[in-house]
Amino acid sequence: MTALLLAAWLSAAEPVAAPRFTVKPIAAGVFAAIADVNDESSLGNAGFVIGSDGVLVVDSFATPAAAEKLLAEIRSKTALPVRCVVNTHFHRDHVGGNSVFAKAGAVILAHDNVRAWARREWQKDLTPEQRARYAAITLPDVTYRDRASVWLGDRRVDLFHRPGHTGSDSIVAVPDASVVFGGDLVLHGAIANTQLGRTDGWIATLDELLRDYPSATFVPGHGDLSRALDVRLFRDYLRTLRLAVERARAVGKSGAALVEAVRPQLQSRYGSWTWFEHVEGSIGDVEAELNGTKVYPPEPNR
Repeated sequence: MTALLLAAWLSAAEPVAAPRFTVKPIAAGVFAAIADVNDESSLGNAGFVIGSDGVLVVDSFATPAAAEKLLAEIRSKTALPVRCVVNTHFHRDHVGGNSVFAKAGAVILAHDNVRAWARREWQKDLTPEQRARYAAITLPDVTYRDRASVWLGDRRVDLFHRPGHTGSDSIVAVPDASVVFGGDLVLHGAIANTQLGRTDGWIATLDELLRDYPSATFVPGHGDLSRALDVRLFRDYLRTLRLAVERARAVGKSGAALVEAVRPQLQSRYGSWTWFEHVEGSIGDVEAELNGTKVYPPEPNR
């Protein structure tokens, strides 16, 4: 999601409308929960994997209300225990319902930086009420640096950290089903939040996924189920964004003049994408990245 949309969500009162998402079966025992992009209660996608002795959940939506509804969907399909939740990154729309699953007995798993940043990032811009909402997030119980595997009886689920979106991102792969949950490293027809992005590493991550999972079904962080072509289109957007900013910088443009030069180039190809209205922020983010002035949160001591 975009930084501006997240800020708007944080400024709003707790949503009262029922969470809106659609559970879609992908393969035997593997389901995606595709959020309505206008639903502030769920906001980001989630999903779950059923093995022979338990369930693994991927992300927990933005709010406990949406997580409760997701848990009910899981209960409608299996009586097996929810053993763990994997947070694909630290943004609120992917960790906001952790408490619901923790109370149900699940262990929360994530990259080290999710635990380090989930309650602290964005703090300088928040009101006291918004800080209280962040402080209520249930942090991961178990963290990893590079990769891990979870066994649900005889079903293996692989988790591995990759660069790009936030510095806390994980891919969740289900090898026996050829399904990949990409978190916000993979979006379908949507403009990415690049506030903490490293676009060179992000593009490399997407190239790796296309190479290693050419026939997979991808569950993006936002947008509908995807195939390799959709991932390639999103990678090409990031390439186009980065190259356009590089070219504008090379002829001496910066700031508002650079945005004015780059935005029309993106409008012609990506103007119909969700959250295109926030593309100017992404142009500025990439300019700061290339200038070496972008500020990233400190990583925890290892």
